[in-house]
Amino acid sequence: MSQATIQTEFDNLAYTPGETLRGQVTWQADSRPRSAVLRLFYHTSGRGTQDVIVVEERTFDGPAEADRREFSFTLPAEGPWSFSGKLVSLIWALELELDLGSDSLIEKRDFTLSPTGAEILLHAHAQETMPTYTDFGPAKRR
Repeated sequence: MSQATIQTEFDNLAYTPGETLRGQVTWQADSRPRSAVLRLFYHTSGRGTQDVIVVEERTFDGPAEADRREFSFTLPAEGPWSFSGKLVSLIWALELELDLGSDSLIEKRDFTLSPTGAEILLHAHAQETMPTYTDFGPAKRR
């Protein structure tokens, strides 16, 4: 049975803009992979269409059946930042894909990228003075 892991340096999963994300990937496959690629990307999750943006990728040359490789990515200084709202969230992740011929093995590891190193919670920044539109009857419209 094939398996793969993505481990970040010090098991860190919270980063700030411009920081270097380092770690290692390991895998044990049933056969020698045709290719091994690690992607740095972000995606949206929630209502509506899911967007996926690949920021950078590393191709590991000559992957063996059982292998371990080091990696590093310099994270973007301009964002976008990890956030969570009531309808949509933006999630940063690493994804390792091994092409095993008739099959692929994919491992994913989420992490947070923001100026504080913590996910931005959009609903936590709502103002009490902001209008609410929960009652849409004609007498309640603004």
